[in-house]
Amino acid sequence: MKEQLLTPEALAVYNSLQSGAENASQLMMAEKWEDALASIVADSPQEKLMAWALQQTLNHMTSHEQPVQQCASEIQQWLAERDDARRFRVFQLAEKLGFDTPVGALGLSLFWMDGSMTPAEFDAVYPEPHLSRLMLLCALKLLSIEIAAEDPPLKGAQTLLAEWRAAQGGY
Repeated sequence: MKEQLLTPEALAVYNSLQSGAENASQLMMAEKWEDALASIVADSPQEKLMAWALQQTLNHMTSHEQPVQQCASEIQQWLAERDDARRFRVFQLAEKLGFDTPVGALGLSLFWMDGSMTPAEFDAVYPEPHLSRLMLLCALKLLSIEIAAEDPPLKGAQTLLAEWRAAQGGY
């Protein structure tokens, strides 16, 4: 999975004996913010990271529009109790928001995480296993850009990684 998320340069310095958070810290020191986020995505339990990313997105948003709130609520409910009909609702809401938004990207990540991409009446078609984590990484990158605002995305990624460390009890 790491090979599909991290750049070759990051893989060359990645230490599998360290946690994703420790690797992320080293990558941030080298200003490889995208690889630092990828390290967290590769090494963290996906549902836990998704729930945390959703909360961070809601915490950092300046506008809490109804469609965003509705999609976020459906994601939270799905994470609490998996339901295929809800998973399809999340996909539809995320598509309306746009997959180029943090909540929309999280919705697509959730949709690809579990189950077929086709409705029950059709033959099942499953996404490639790495796509859900890749879209989760995209959501974190989009969120980093939003947090950074006028600053370089590196600043937003630093904020996110500091908040991730704090949520994990530091490291």
